[in-house]
Amino acid sequence: MHNRNLSSQNSLIVKRSELQNICIWFIALLILFLTVSGCKPGKESAKELQIKKIVKIVEATPVENESFTQLIDSLYNLSNKIGYKEGVAKSLSFKANYFSSKGQTEEALKKYQEAIKVSLQTKNLLQLGDDYNNIGRMYFRLKEREKAIAAFKDAVEIRIKSKDSSGLGSSLNNIGFLFWQVSDYDSAVYYFEKALEIRNKLHNKEYSATTYNNLGTVFFNWSLYDKALDHYLHSFELQREIGNNNGIALSLCNIGLVYKETAQNEKAIEYYRESLPYAFAANSSQTVGYAYSCFGAAYSTLNKDSSLYYFRKSLAAYKEVKNNDGEILALQGIGNYYLDLKEIKSAKIYFTEMLTLAFKENISMRIAEAYKNLGEIALLENHLEKAQDYFKKSIAIGEKSSLKVILKDSYSSLSTIYEKRGKIGEALIALKAYNDYRQQIENEGMQKRLTDLKNKSEYEKYQRNLQTQKYENEKQKIYLIVTITAIIFLFVVAVVLFRMNNRRKKVNLLLHEKNRLIEGQSKEINLKNVELLELNEAKEKLFSIIAHDLRSPFNTLINIVTVLKEDFEILTDEEKMDYISHLEETAIKTYELVENLLNLSVSHTGRLAYNPARLEIAEVVDKIIYMSKTQAAKKEIQITNKIDKEVTAVADQSMLEIIIRNLVNNAIKYCNVGGRVEVASYEDGEKLNISVEDNGIGMDEATTAHIFNINVIRSKKGTSGEKGTGLGLGLCKEFVEKNGGKIWVESEVSKGSKFIFTLPKEV
Repeated sequence: MHNRNLSSQNSLIVKRSELQNICIWFIALLILFLTVSGCKPGKESAKELQIKKIVKIVEATPVENESFTQLIDSLYNLSNKIGYKEGVAKSLSFKANYFSSKGQTEEALKKYQEAIKVSLQTKNLLQLGDDYNNIGRMYFRLKEREKAIAAFKDAVEIRIKSKDSSGLGSSLNNIGFLFWQVSDYDSAVYYFEKALEIRNKLHNKEYSATTYNNLGTVFFNWSLYDKALDHYLHSFELQREIGNNNGIALSLCNIGLVYKETAQNEKAIEYYRESLPYAFAANSSQTVGYAYSCFGAAYSTLNKDSSLYYFRKSLAAYKEVKNNDGEILALQGIGNYYLDLKEIKSAKIYFTEMLTLAFKENISMRIAEAYKNLGEIALLENHLEKAQDYFKKSIAIGEKSSLKVILKDSYSSLSTIYEKRGKIGEALIALKAYNDYRQQIENEGMQKRLTDLKNKSEYEKYQRNLQTQKYENEKQKIYLIVTITAIIFLFVVAVVLFRMNNRRKKVNLLLHEKNRLIEGQSKEINLKNVELLELNEAKEKLFSIIAHDLRSPFNTLINIVTVLKEDFEILTDEEKMDYISHLEETAIKTYELVENLLNLSVSHTGRLAYNPARLEIAEVVDKIIYMSKTQAAKKEIQITNKIDKEVTAVADQSMLEIIIRNLVNNAIKYCNVGGRVEVASYEDGEKLNISVEDNGIGMDEATTAHIFNINVIRSKKGTSGEKGTGLGLGLCKEFVEKNGGKIWVESEVSKGSKFIFTLPKEV
């Protein structure tokens, strides 16, 4: 729906009365009679004039009319009889139009090709340009894009010779559309801009609006969102000026897509909502379905029930016009909704229907997605063989089409199935494939961010070169004018030079600004490179933690369990209890490590739910103190909650519990035996400050400077030899910031540490 189709939309079929059909036949027979019997053999011009009248009758007759094909046959026979090739070419073109309207694309293509052979003999350039353009449309329908592009380029050459500006703009626009389809954005921009230049000169606002919209779509796919928005707004303004409700609705939806892609869902929804009245006014079910589909996608992360409502309405609208592509997307949205709710039966119905339509349209990506979703359902139903079959089918299609996201998810689920069926070797192979595709996707994500910046820089460079070239061309033109007019009037020369100098200053100023912008983008790319290096180092350190700190406790657990199993009868109760205590302590520490790793992973992938609510802070702190009392008792540490029962703040409860638990556990770890830990709060304007203070060993400035940096993972043992990973405080910082606050530390060596963070008191 970003771009308009190459073929125009069929108008509504109007039923003619029997009287109208009789009139058409009467006029046609009268012309034939006059042509055959009323004209002398030598008067060719008179016969040609009569044929042209028949052509006008055919052009005025709807394709759906029963007499249309009979009129074409009469036109062909008469033109062929007198050797009037223009009439023959016209009749063949009309016949091709008839086959095209009936969906008989290959028959239409043959007739257009026959028409071209005749038109080449007549040198009727207007007819020849139309036929080449129509051949391009037929090849497009047959999905033979290279042949379609060649045909449209032939149409461009003919229309340049015939000075058919309107047709030339159409053919250039069609070439741009085909290059956009194969993601050749450079070529697409080139042809769309040439089409726009011609269409703006024609002052046809509808054509210009279409090309502005197409350019906006190319820039959108190129991730140049500012350029996309600018062109969509141009298209919207032109559509509004001519009162084209369908065009207005599409432009508003496309503007909304830019805001959705830039994580401004609320703003996107405003534009989608504004588009609906225009879509209804246009009486276009396809456009209505497109708008509802946009709504469904936008609400998928905001309100699941609203998302389902709009996807259902989108499905109904697309069904009305039998738009299978739109139906597939709507079915997928509804299926995902039920799958998220674990309503297996409903989800299966929609994904099965999606699969059927995807096969009908032969869309590989949608077929693979449907198989993957059906596999997930079968896995939830514990139908392992059936699920395995679905995922293998999804993988087979995904590997042919390089659908890496689908391959990653399918291999992950396939690994789970093999593991459940006891096929450990095959499970490991599938898991390895999953990890390979996951790594490729992560690397491509990083590469895309860098490529987006590079594309912006290259586009600005392209624009700058274009401006320079235009300036040079203009300068040469001015020099020529000056040379010719200098002889006539010296004053005119002075005026022209003065204006040229001013223009040059403006261009230089513009180039200077462009250079500054490019330098800034270069610096930004360098900063991104540094950030990526830091993230990579952090990733390596995380893998090290997982490899070392998870292996060590598991070895401890295995050793203790082995001793208990083999020496259970000879161990004293005291020794058994000592071993069990070690088991408990090791299990708790391992659980805390895994929990922090999982929370960190969820936070970084953006899947962590944020559900703020008004909380009684003292109650949350009491819960954490109760959970930590065993750990504190071992070191005879006293934990005190000094927060009043009435104190409240707005935060996500799960995140707040993780923050306080990590801070309290840290305080206990670095307190000496017999130490104390205090949790307190105080108000600071619209914020509530919460502090966790201990009288432990404290930290120096070098330690506090990087203590919250998740990319600089450091940790040292506690006062009783407790081990840590350094993940906890970095996680605290991320969760505090997600809740709209900030966190800092005040510490002095040998005197203790005080961690303070803020939360909003109101929403």
